[in-house]
Amino acid sequence: MLIAQPVKASPADPSAKRTDVSRYRTSEIDLERLVARHVPRDPDQSDPQPNLRQIAVGGLAPWQMRNVQTYVDMYLRSTIRVEALAGLCNLSSGHFQRAFKASLGETPHKYVTRRRMEMACRMMTGTDEPLCRIALECGMTDQAHLTNSFRRLYGIAPNAWRKRMLLERSGHGVRETAVARRN
Repeated sequence: MLIAQPVKASPADPSAKRTDVSRYRTSEIDLERLVARHVPRDPDQSDPQPNLRQIAVGGLAPWQMRNVQTYVDMYLRSTIRVEALAGLCNLSSGHFQRAFKASLGETPHKYVTRRRMEMACRMMTGTDEPLCRIALECGMTDQAHLTNSFRRLYGIAPNAWRKRMLLERSGHGVRETAVARRN
């Protein structure tokens, strides 16, 4: 004996599906208006809680960003794994990478590399340490790793950048820079 199962009727009109989707988008907009209406507004802010939209589209929450930034600053000189950063946020590594990029606009690897290059810049202008030691202090494997990453990020070799900064500090390179900007 066969039991009759209800057959799902497919919509004859293809625009019926679009109506369902447009109702869904309308309900999202109504939800945003509802939340915006009940959020206390700061008179200096024109947009109520700008971070609300960021969190809604898949970015990291503010507490997660603080945890990641603190961890990166503390362990910048050692190996930093994406799995460790994801664990700080209680997320899988794949979801963490997507949320991180949605929040900062760059991947976690690029963020860590950029922070290391900023540290290298401070060390190059503040100390007379050789580049190989600066590379190791910044968590790079060797001087070649520092040079390649630095050149990729800033478009100049670290030693050339260091010499340029020393010239500008001493006042010798300031006139050349001013003349180049006028032309």
